[in-house]
Amino acid sequence: MKKKKIIITIVIIVIIGLLVAGGVLLYQNYSNKHRIITSFEELKAALTETFDITENTNNNSNNSNEQTITGNTTFYINPLFGNSEDGSDVVIGNLNNSTFNYEYRLDTESKRMYMDGSLLLNATELLGINFYQAEDISYIFLKNIFDKYITVEDNDIFKYLEESEKAADDINYIYSKITTSISDNVNSNDIKVTNVDGKKKISLELDGKRLNEISKNIVKDLKKDDKAREILGNSLDELDTTTSSSASDNNNYLNYSIYLEKNNIVTYEFGVNESGTNYSIEFNNGSEKSFVIKEGNTETFKAIITNNNDTLTIDLNSNNISLGTITLNKNNINFNMLLDELTNTAITANITSNTSNNTTTTTFNVSLTANNDSMDVLTITDTKQVLENTADFTDIDTTNTININDLTEEDITTIQNNLTTIFYNIMGFTM
Repeated sequence: MKKKKIIITIVIIVIIGLLVAGGVLLYQNYSNKHRIITSFEELKAALTETFDITENTNNNSNNSNEQTITGNTTFYINPLFGNSEDGSDVVIGNLNNSTFNYEYRLDTESKRMYMDGSLLLNATELLGINFYQAEDISYIFLKNIFDKYITVEDNDIFKYLEESEKAADDINYIYSKITTSISDNVNSNDIKVTNVDGKKKISLELDGKRLNEISKNIVKDLKKDDKAREILGNSLDELDTTTSSSASDNNNYLNYSIYLEKNNIVTYEFGVNESGTNYSIEFNNGSEKSFVIKEGNTETFKAIITNNNDTLTIDLNSNNISLGTITLNKNNINFNMLLDELTNTAITANITSNTSNNTTTTTFNVSLTANNDSMDVLTITDTKQVLENTADFTDIDTTNTININDLTEEDITTIQNNLTTIFYNIMGFTM
């Protein structure tokens, strides 16, 4: 009797041990899968935080329904880049003597928009375009090209603008649905856990067959969702066709991995294994923030990112050779690339923007530096004035119109000939 009790006790201990082991294994599998799925949202948040340069800026934008913007743009190309033999000196000269004037009026409440652009050469208007939108009808007038407003009906630009404004919400919704579908379709066999340099690595590894299966199921899940179908429309059918016809090459793998230190993700990695060679792109979100592209274990490109006092700096290098630096803040974007280390030759592109009262001046400049001597290559300067709460359309006369579908062959020939004449004038040719 005593022996029987001992056997029963041992059996119970074994069963409990198996249950505990099974429970731990089940928890680990769920935990690892859950960590992979939740990392998608963490990645999006990490990227947003890394590239945010507006945290401490003042946003004084006016959300009024009416607005009028007027401005002008001038050009400067260094004449030294012109050549009299090919006529490029004439083109550069003409561009340097040109000004582009523009005006933009908007009234979202009445669904009206007006844009006027004029290219002046030596203070004489060479080309002008007027665009007027009244609800769902577009009016286009080509100054010095055609003498009537060309109308396009059933062209609701405002509906498109409204849809564009909510595009970010739509993208987030589809992103969430895809993430949920991945979670429902991925199983424990798709998850691999290893240890790399003291970090826990959790990988979602899919061969061609599994990738195709999961892709089909994602499309099916999206089709079941009314809002997803409304957002994606016909593209869902195209996705279905693409996934159905894609090859299921089980020798190639798609990998998504996260590396953890104390349960914090320090690296996100997307990779493919093709014919035995690994190609990957990493986003490191630890003490150093960077993007790294690798072939095997070799870094072919690296961008190191620092964000300090709302100034974002990106240092670029390839195979440990510096390519240049990008610097961004709310008023300036600067790109510097070293072309020749021996002669210290570098090209610099810079965009600056300054606002005073209602006037904003933006300058785009490209310069070339060699042996500590700098030379401007190109400068574009734009100056604009913004007036809120005003948009007057009373001076627009659209009585002389023709529908785009009613243009005759003669009308089209007239437009083509006038455009050719203007192009020849810019190029400095005579007809």
